Amino acid sequence: MITKKIRIQFVDTDASGRIHYSAIFRYFEIMDHDFFRRIGYSYKKIITLGLDIPRVHVECNYLGNIEYDDELEVRVSISKIGNSSYTLSFGFYKEDVLVAKGSLTNVFVDRESGKSVKIPEFIKTELAKHLEPVSI
Repeated sequence: MITKKIRIQFVDTDASGRIHYSAIFRYFEIMDHDFFRRIGYSYKKIITLGLDIPRVHVECNYLGNIEYDDELEVRVSISKIGNSSYTLSFGFYKEDVLVAKGSLTNVFVDRESGKSVKIPEFIKTELAKHLEPVSI
């Protein structure tokens, strides 16, 4: 599991001052990229391998209030690894209280053909180091 502190930006809120429902997915994206950087494979590096990793499923459950300027701790782990896909699970905590949770599934594809390909073994090995039951 990796963790990171984030602060909710004004641009991510609606007229009520709470996080706009769609904004949390931007934080999923940020954490996905950060996760890959931490395991040594930035998206830039993956592109040089002739691969891409499009998102194929995303979901989020809001469990509490998230407002402008809140500081949250985001906890991210790998909850599933398939042949060509992996799923990240996210927990967003405000003062140690879970206020949102969700998941993001990505598939490795060949950049030219757009067809799914097996996750390269050297990347799969790194992903497996962060495989955890969904307990976020």
